[in-house]
Amino acid sequence: MLAHLLFKIRVYISYCLNALDAHGLHSPFIFDFYNDVIDAKKEFYFFKQFRELISKSLKQTPEANALFLYRWTVFYRPNSAFVPNGNFTASLALSVPSANKLLSVSSIQCFSESEMHIFKELGISITEANDADLVYLDDIGLDTLEEILKYNCVIISRPHESKVKDAIWTDLCALKPVSISIDLFQFGILLLHKKQVKQHFVVKMH
Repeated sequence: MLAHLLFKIRVYISYCLNALDAHGLHSPFIFDFYNDVIDAKKEFYFFKQFRELISKSLKQTPEANALFLYRWTVFYRPNSAFVPNGNFTASLALSVPSANKLLSVSSIQCFSESEMHIFKELGISITEANDADLVYLDDIGLDTLEEILKYNCVIISRPHESKVKDAIWTDLCALKPVSISIDLFQFGILLLHKKQVKQHFVVKMH
């Protein structure tokens, strides 16, 4: 228990020492990402309804993180999202602003009737599949190293949660097909754009 606590403290201190804000980011893409997603002041029209919806559900993802996921999806604009474990809050945040409002899950049974009704009311199409532009992962393992290669964007929740998860995150960032990796501490983002120069960013997240 103590060793785990010391690990958490160490990785967080390392993150704080290395994380950059807008003034230290020289990549135009990451600079825009910081201003439009992390430091954005804009309130989307859907946010009021979104807050009401997630306040009535089991909050698997904190509100601030859910709003970040929504802003990222607006910024990145994937056609579809895959949320394998049925995280309702993340599923809403990633599918509502996606280009085609398509959500893939491992099993539709992971959602309640009321949650399925909400998806229907919002015009979200749900399929039991793993085909999507973007995948959101709460958990990662050694098999993730191969699984992520079919996606254009991978979002990992709490990549430094444990020593094992931290080590796998490091290996994922080093994969040749990963062109851009972004460490936000709360989230890790991997972009697989094969024609871009490989870059890694540690970015401050409020």
